[in-house]
Amino acid sequence: MNYFFITGTSRGIGKALAELLLRDDSNFVYGFSRSNNINAENYKHSEFDLSDTEKVMEFEFPDFKDADSITLVNNSAAAMEVKRMGKLSSDNIVDVYNVNLISPSLLMNNFIKMYQKQNCKRIIMNISSGAAHKAIESWSVYCAAKAGLAMISQVADAEQKLKHPNNPVRIYSFGPGVVNTQMQTKLRKVSPEDFSMVGRFIDFYKKNELAEPEDVAVKINQILQSPEKFEKVIISIKEI
Repeated sequence: MNYFFITGTSRGIGKALAELLLRDDSNFVYGFSRSNNINAENYKHSEFDLSDTEKVMEFEFPDFKDADSITLVNNSAAAMEVKRMGKLSSDNIVDVYNVNLISPSLLMNNFIKMYQKQNCKRIIMNISSGAAHKAIESWSVYCAAKAGLAMISQVADAEQKLKHPNNPVRIYSFGPGVVNTQMQTKLRKVSPEDFSMVGRFIDFYKKNELAEPEDVAVKINQILQSPEKFEKVIISIKEI
């Protein structure tokens, strides 16, 4: 059996990936989000708020005796305030870091602790963003959180290859490109005063340049199915 833990399965990439994986009866998906609209025998949902780091710390990964592979997909992203530094609410700063960096780091740490010695394929897939590698006006905290997660991915991967060269947990930071998600809808509604690049994101939509979550899920699954073909930690959808 192949086991998958996916955060943010209520919509977008997380939901699309879960539904894709659930087509195969040899896969079992554990979904985590604040709401659920997936119904399948090989799916188990947990109401999970990643902004509540105390709850995340309490979560324990199950012990599997029949696993062919075990995968963690850190996909959730907090709704960020699109405003310049100095205009952000303190609560939103904390939430963005908790959901995009702190909770994924906690889950990564516990996943490795639980499954380090498991003799099967193990993968951590962190869904990243171009914002991890480029400073974008009015996205300061989101950029910083995604950059932090990309660096943690690289460090953890280096540790695995150094200490466990024969049986490493594979770790990726995947950039999905500009995807047709709720975040994009919100960005198009931000005033130019708060976000001077809003016109560019409106153009992405008008010119049909947004990738669909279902298409992105197919690309992610290609990596999950054949990690031996992807040696780099930082991967863009354009490379697949």
